[in-house]
Amino acid sequence: MEYVVGWDGGGTKTLMKVLDMDGNTVLCAKAGSLNYNSNPKEEIRKTINTLIAKLQNLSEELSDCKGIFISAAGISNKEAASFLTSSLEQSGIQCEISIVGDHEAALYGAFGKPEGIILISGTGSICFGMNQNGLKIRTGGYGHLIDDEGSGYAIGRDILSTAVQIYDQRVKNSNLLDLVYEALGVQSVEEIIQYAYQSNWNKACIASLSPIIIKALKMNDPCAKAICEKASNELVKLVLPVAKKLTLKEGKIALLGGILTHYEPIKNMVVERLANELPDLKIVEPMYDSATGAAIIARHHYLKEYKGGSCHG
Repeated sequence: MEYVVGWDGGGTKTLMKVLDMDGNTVLCAKAGSLNYNSNPKEEIRKTINTLIAKLQNLSEELSDCKGIFISAAGISNKEAASFLTSSLEQSGIQCEISIVGDHEAALYGAFGKPEGIILISGTGSICFGMNQNGLKIRTGGYGHLIDDEGSGYAIGRDILSTAVQIYDQRVKNSNLLDLVYEALGVQSVEEIIQYAYQSNWNKACIASLSPIIIKALKMNDPCAKAICEKASNELVKLVLPVAKKLTLKEGKIALLGGILTHYEPIKNMVVERLANELPDLKIVEPMYDSATGAAIIARHHYLKEYKGGSCHG
C-alpha cells in the first residue's frame, strides 16, 4: 500500500496522520516533541523512531511511503530542518522529505486545499493566507520578544504588567493583582517578579497566566476588558493586509489556536471587528487539524497537484 505522511510537531507532542493515495486516513498516531530549540537531540530521535516504527507496523516496506511533510515548531532554525531530514534518512526513509511552517500545514488542514486565510492565536500569533494563484502572505509570527501581539503570551504579559502597576497604585479599580497572587500561589509582588524572570523561563510560563483574563472579565474588571480589546484589535490588524494583498476580502478565514478557540470574549471581539472591517470575509470552522494538513500537502505534492508560490510579507 502506497501512502503519504504528515507530521505536526508542537512544543510537547507530535501528531502523525497517514493517508493512502485516495486521500483516506489509514493511521493516526502521536509521540513526543520535534522542537529542536527546546529538546535534546536524543529525545527528537526517540520521537522519530517511535513514529517510524508505527509506519513499519502499517507496511513493512518503508519504500511504500511516497512523501513526508513535516510541520514543526522551531524549524526557522536551519539546523533543525537539517537534523530532522538526516535523522529520517538514517531511519530508512527514502521518499521526499519536506518541512514547512506550522502555519502552512494549518492552512491546508483548515480548508483541505491551498486557498483561504487562517488567524492563529495560541502561545504566539500569526496570520497566513494563500490564494488560487499560489501567492502566500504572512503577517506576524516573529516571536515574543518583538511580536506575537494578541497571543496568549501577550495577554499574560499584559496581565503581569497591569498587576505591578496596580501594586504601585498607577492603576486602580482592578482585581488582576489579587488574581495573579492566587494563580501563582504567592503573596508579594517580589514573588511575581521572581516568577517572571526565573532561570528556566520560557514564553509558555507567561502564556499560562492568560486564563486569569476570563476570571477577571466575569468580575467586570475594566483592565481585563482593555487587555482583551487590545488583543482582539491586534489580531484583526494581522488579517487586514493579508486579505488585501491576496484579494480575498470575499474569501474564507478560519480562527485557530487556544485563544481563539477557548476564549469566547476575545473570539467574539475578533469576529465583530472582522465583520466591520471585512464584511464579506466568511468565518468558517476548520475542516481538519494541522497533521492532516501536512499529509494533504504530501499527497498533493506526490500527485503533482501542489502549487507553490512566492511568499511575501
